[in-house]
Amino acid sequence: MKKISVAAAALAALLLSGCARTADPTPVWQTDLPVTGVHIELSGAELLSDAPVLYAHTREDSARNNYLDMPAVQAEGAPVVTFYGVTADDISLVFLESIGELYVDYDRVKPQVELDYRLTQGDDSVSYRLDTAYNFEFTVKTQQGSDTLLVVSRRSDITG
Repeated sequence: MKKISVAAAALAALLLSGCARTADPTPVWQTDLPVTGVHIELSGAELLSDAPVLYAHTREDSARNNYLDMPAVQAEGAPVVTFYGVTADDISLVFLESIGELYVDYDRVKPQVELDYRLTQGDDSVSYRLDTAYNFEFTVKTQQGSDTLLVVSRRSDITG
């Protein structure tokens, strides 16, 4: 009986250590946003693409073929998106629904901190670790204006 409880404890420790794993902080993609000038980095995941994607603000827009090309990064894994020179108050998040190759705002539910993403605020940065297989629209607003970037997360480890 004691061997079973020791094995169970070892297995639990192994599983928990995998959950507590930290992401590689080395940026795989970075840019300065065009309007706000905010520096943004993507780390902790494999960069699949930084090409724009088709976007519609609402389902009604998509039904009317009212699309536009939106700046986007697509990554495999659990990306960490870090913004420099702003706070979490300057950034808003919206879920994105993917309809084939089109991305549309999903406004029925707002992303929840600690459930859909992990938020870390530094002295001059704010980071979002996207632990889910959801897609997000980040909008940064400063005195210079606003920028929007779509982050498309692929998670082959949880989605097959």
